[in-house]
Amino acid sequence: MLIKDEALLEALHNYLHKHEDEEITVDDLVQLTSFSARKADIHDLSGLEHAINLTYLDLTGNYINSLDVLSSMEQLSYLNVSKNQIRELWPISQLRELKRLDLSNNNLYMMDLTAISRLDNLEELNLDRAKINSIEPLEGMKRLRVLHLGVAGQAPSIYPLATLPSLEVLTMNHMWMYDINDLTYLSNLKHLELSTNLFSDLSPLKTMKHLQVLDLSNNEYLRDVSVLSELTELKDLNLSYDPVDDFGFLKDLDQLSALRLAQTGLRDVSVLEHLLHLEKLDLSDNHIHHIERLSDLRELIYFKASNCQLHTIDFLKHAGKLEELSLYNNMIKDIDILNHCNGLTTLDVSNNNIRRIDALKEQYNLECLLLANNSIRDIEPLKNLTNLGVLDLYNNVVEDLHPLSNLVNLIRLRLDHNSIIDLQPLDKLIYLSSLSLKANYIIDVSPLKKLTSLYELRLDDNPIMDISVLEDLEYYDKFSS
Repeated sequence: MLIKDEALLEALHNYLHKHEDEEITVDDLVQLTSFSARKADIHDLSGLEHAINLTYLDLTGNYINSLDVLSSMEQLSYLNVSKNQIRELWPISQLRELKRLDLSNNNLYMMDLTAISRLDNLEELNLDRAKINSIEPLEGMKRLRVLHLGVAGQAPSIYPLATLPSLEVLTMNHMWMYDINDLTYLSNLKHLELSTNLFSDLSPLKTMKHLQVLDLSNNEYLRDVSVLSELTELKDLNLSYDPVDDFGFLKDLDQLSALRLAQTGLRDVSVLEHLLHLEKLDLSDNHIHHIERLSDLRELIYFKASNCQLHTIDFLKHAGKLEELSLYNNMIKDIDILNHCNGLTTLDVSNNNIRRIDALKEQYNLECLLLANNSIRDIEPLKNLTNLGVLDLYNNVVEDLHPLSNLVNLIRLRLDHNSIIDLQPLDKLIYLSSLSLKANYIIDVSPLKKLTSLYELRLDDNPIMDISVLEDLEYYDKFSS
């Protein structure tokens, strides 16, 4: 038999649109120029060596430990073997046309990267969470533009990075590095991620005048970030979960379009008021003062300010372009200002003091609406929001569900801890896969028997007379246990 591994054989039949009884021939494999078999349970690639004209091969998420058969695929320009169990890389040393190589999440065996040093045309390499002890073989790879590190186990020395003159994108998250001095000479970097490390000195970044994207989040010793004022081309900056001492550097970064400052100790947001190009802003988990100073941020598409002790959102009066808004766990009573945000697709105002939701009645683009832990009784404004797929009204004072009867695209609905008796309005919501109704006053559950897509149903703490009316539902045993 040409193909020994049954899972590989099945994947080839599917990819070639052949019936399972048809034979896979050598000629079939020779004609292949691309092949993808992700998460296919493949262990052995024997037979695939005949696919000598492959230029694209994606085998993500299998159980492959040997790449021997790849040595004949000299035309390969893209190879993804992430999430496997690779032992040796020598078979790919002859793949001189390779431009993109993904070895991420191969962390069962230690891999020697020496074979990669021969890949002169390599432009992108992903080693995130790969088990390696040295990146020395990467030294002097002149065409390497994109490199993802973030190794499983002890981080190797990163000094070879200084010899990669073409590097534009570098990610080294979760490396637990105490210093980044070896990055000093990477002056062409445009995208740098250094999340979850242990360094405190940012001076090596001074030379990176062309940086546009920078992620420094979750670095617990990073207090002084003043050097960032020199990186005036920055467009996307993430400092979330860093104990930043001073935010004055922001006055020089007026090209920012995305800024994440969650749990940084920010208080006075007046330092942000001149950032008029901001489209994405996250201020969550800060005790914010002078929030009204943000009223001129008219380009916001994504805004998050959860757990900020906000009482008002009037500062959003000009933010008519908003698509995603999260204001979870504040002290907001009035959301009327949102009636002009007609592009909203996601809104989270859970854990506030909201009683009225009239401002939502024309938010026809809403797909996800989270209103848990408020004091909402009247849900009539929701009756025409037919694009909703997710709705959460946990712990409110809702009694009448009739406004939901037309929301036929709902997939997930949470109504626990309300005052609901009648479930009849839900009987047409046939796409519901998750429905939670705990702690209400429900006696009759028969309207739910039409909801044949239900996979998750919670009815705890209700005075239900007879749940057996649901026994024809596929997951009845799960619901009734």
